[in-house]
Amino acid sequence: MEFGKHLGKGIWGIADKALPVVYGVGFVVLVVRVLPEHELGSFVLLQELFLVISGLGTALALQPLLKFGAEDREDHSGDLSAAVLLNLAFLVPAGVLCVAARHPLAALLNAPALSGLLLSMPGLLATSFVRNVTLTVLQSRLRMKELFWTDAAHFLGFPFLIWVLSRRGMFDSAADLVTINLATFAASSVLGAWFARGLLRFRRRGFAGEMRRAWDYGKFSLAGVVSYLFFSRADSFVLSAFTGPVQVAVYTSAKIFVRIYEMVTQVVQMFVLPVTSRLASRGEADDLRALVEKAIAFTTVATLPVMVLFLAGSTRVLDAVYHGRYAEAAPLLMVFSLLTFIVPAQAVASNVLLGLGKAREGFVIGAQTLALGLGAYFLLVPPLGALGAAIGYVVTSLVLAVLSVRIMNRTLPLTVGGVLGRTRDISNFVRNRMRKG
Repeated sequence: MEFGKHLGKGIWGIADKALPVVYGVGFVVLVVRVLPEHELGSFVLLQELFLVISGLGTALALQPLLKFGAEDREDHSGDLSAAVLLNLAFLVPAGVLCVAARHPLAALLNAPALSGLLLSMPGLLATSFVRNVTLTVLQSRLRMKELFWTDAAHFLGFPFLIWVLSRRGMFDSAADLVTINLATFAASSVLGAWFARGLLRFRRRGFAGEMRRAWDYGKFSLAGVVSYLFFSRADSFVLSAFTGPVQVAVYTSAKIFVRIYEMVTQVVQMFVLPVTSRLASRGEADDLRALVEKAIAFTTVATLPVMVLFLAGSTRVLDAVYHGRYAEAAPLLMVFSLLTFIVPAQAVASNVLLGLGKAREGFVIGAQTLALGLGAYFLLVPPLGALGAAIGYVVTSLVLAVLSVRIMNRTLPLTVGGVLGRTRDISNFVRNRMRKG
């Protein structure tokens, strides 16, 4: 499996997954620095709820579309029709429920301002719907350039609009952030639909088989992602329930740097899942093993400088970014640095399992992780606050990585030596590129 053959697509893919980092920088500079802590904490809670709902809809309907849409077949209209119907069947009730239960949710999370913000949830889900579908279609066909520009409409448009409104004195609340999100999601959806217009072919009838297949795959994918999303987002919810939105703001000031690791996960998912599906359907086990070993080795080496920066310079990083605010988040950033040795293996293994069609195994892993994650948060947050949430997040991520790799090894055996041996490929890759340059 020669990575160099796909260098062009890889560069666009990496650029696409760097967009959330740019978004994060803009969020830090334009929002976290200036927005009052209670407004920031309330918006973060709304955003986390939106990401959970959107992520669950993706797992149920769009993960099957990504897997089956990447297979070597001409007609994917049935897969696309099934995905759209399944996604709508999940998102519409979820949006209605958020509005109906907004007051109890706000009380549970100890954030009164959240109840008003939850009225915008149906709008956020509606404006991002087409964007999410078209991103999945473009990814399944490895159309990375178009994927980048579709994402850019939101991830670059969001900080740009905040900057413009701030200069005009029109930005000072969480409600303003919601309005900006609605605008950039809508723009991203329009652009994505334009880029994917030749791929958006639907069937009005005769796709019952694709619907059953999507449901059989998606129900286990959904169950697995339920666990992952709730463990990865429950830290903010549990922290808010015990300490309120101000501590959530402090925690977010450190956790926002984890977007670097999330970028790694998304780059891995962008390539590993569809390529795994394709190689597995062809029976090319050796190429698949090489892909997995290289992906783990390359991503681990790439994130080592991040770990060093977070460990050795956490105080300086926070001071440079926040100008003296959130200095108490330095220990949290040091804890998050340990994800360098966890995220690459977890991201690769979980996406290989999905690409191999092992959604049921993903569900089992997710259920175990969710139980451990909730236990860790409820155990560590009351005595340690935000630091306990950070420790719980890293520990649970480690367990998720170990379980995912163990299950993957049953079908695709790997060894530590095999992965470490791929570090030689990194130096060979760099030397070859330098010669060609």
